[in-house]
Amino acid sequence: MPRFSSRSRSCGSRPFATGYGGCRDRGHPRGRLRGGGAVKWFNALHAGAYRAAFGLRARLRPARKTPIALGPTSRVLVFTCAGIGDTLTDSVVLKALAETWPGIYIGAVVHTRRRSLLDHNPFCSKVFPFSKGPFAFARLARALRADGPWDAILHLRGNDPEPRCLSWLVNPDVTVSVPQMTKLGHLCGHTIVQPDWDDTHGVEQTLRIARYVGADTAEPHLVYQVREAETAELRARLPGLGVAVDRPHLVLQIGGGRRASWRDWPVEHYASLIRLAAPLGAELILLGGKDNADRAQAIEKLCEAGDVRRELERGGSRVRNLAGHISLAHSAALLAGSRAVVSTDTGIMHLSFAVGARVVALIHCNNPAHRVGPWGYGDRHRVVQLPRPQGYKSPADASMHDLRPEVVAEKLGEIWQPEKN
Repeated sequence: MPRFSSRSRSCGSRPFATGYGGCRDRGHPRGRLRGGGAVKWFNALHAGAYRAAFGLRARLRPARKTPIALGPTSRVLVFTCAGIGDTLTDSVVLKALAETWPGIYIGAVVHTRRRSLLDHNPFCSKVFPFSKGPFAFARLARALRADGPWDAILHLRGNDPEPRCLSWLVNPDVTVSVPQMTKLGHLCGHTIVQPDWDDTHGVEQTLRIARYVGADTAEPHLVYQVREAETAELRARLPGLGVAVDRPHLVLQIGGGRRASWRDWPVEHYASLIRLAAPLGAELILLGGKDNADRAQAIEKLCEAGDVRRELERGGSRVRNLAGHISLAHSAALLAGSRAVVSTDTGIMHLSFAVGARVVALIHCNNPAHRVGPWGYGDRHRVVQLPRPQGYKSPADASMHDLRPEVVAEKLGEIWQPEKN
C-alpha cells in the first residue's frame, strides 16, 4: 500500500462563489436552471398532453398481454432514456440478452445526448436517437415501426412520457415496464411489480426486466467499450493539455450536474485529498464538464497554497485541470488508462465501473451505495458512504462535507496499484 502524507489540516474554510459547497455551505441546495419555474411548468403541460392523448387511445385500444418467447433470431427493442449513469446501468440488460441468445437483434432508443454510450456497447445492433418535439416523435415512431416487427419491447430507465407512447404505437402487447418508472403503465401489456424497489440496486432493478423475458448474465457489469482509435487520439492530445502520458494517472471527478449539487464533495476536501495523495508521484487529473469549470479553478487555486504545493513538489505529483476540455469518449479512454478514480455519484463514476477503472466512490445518503454503488465487481472498488442522520428528510439534512479526506485517502491507498492492471 502506498504511503500518504499524514497531515490532516483542512485546506481552508472559505466558501466559493460557485455555490457548490464550501465548508460553510453545508446544505448543498439544489441548483436551479435559469427560468426553472417556466421550464417546469412547460414540461408538466407537455407530459400532461401526452398522458391525456394516449390515455384516450389506450381506452379505445387497451394493451393486451401477449406471451413473449425469445430466441437467437428474435428482435428486441430497448428504451433507455435517462442520464449517463442510468443508461450505463441499463447496459447490463443488453449484455444479458446477447449472452442468453447469441445473434439476437437489439435496437435501443436513447436520448440523442447519450447516443455515444450505446455506440460503444458491442451488444447493441442499432441505435435510435430520441429527441423532444412532435416532429421528432413522429419520425422516430416511423423508424421504429419500419425496423420491426419486435418480439419484445423493454422499458428500462427514463421518466419522459414519449417512450411509453412510442412503444404503444409500435406494439403495446409485448411491451414490458416497471410501475415505479412511469405514470403510463397502462400503455404496457406486461408490468413487473418490484415492491422492494427503494432497497434494490439499480443493476438488479433493471436485470429483473431481462429475467422476466428469460435472459440473464453471470457477470452483471456495466458495458462501455473504449475504441483503440480513441485511446490513441487521447494519448496524442494529452501532452498539449499538460498531462504526461508516461506517468500514473489519478482521476478526480470533481462534480456532477447543478440540479443535484448536494452530491458534490467540497472543493477544500479535494485539495486536502490532493495533498494527502501527493506522495504517489502521479498526474492528479481534475475531470468534469463545463459546469464544473469554476470548481476546478477553485481547486487549482487551493493547490497553489503553501502546504499543498510543498507536498506536491516533495512527492513529484502534479495537478492537471481537464474539466470541460475533453469529450465523453476521451474521458472514457482516460478513465480506462488510470490507476484509480475518485468520484461522487455521477455519470463518470458509472463510466469508470464500465471501463474497468478502480474507483473510490463518495456516496450521499440520499441515494445510498446499495442502490448506486459498485455491483458485482468483488473487491475491486471502495465506497465511502455518508451516514444518514436521525430525522433525515431531504438532501439538505446531510452534507458531503462530513466525508473526511483522510478516510478517502485511506481507501485510495487500498486500491492504488504500482502498475496498471
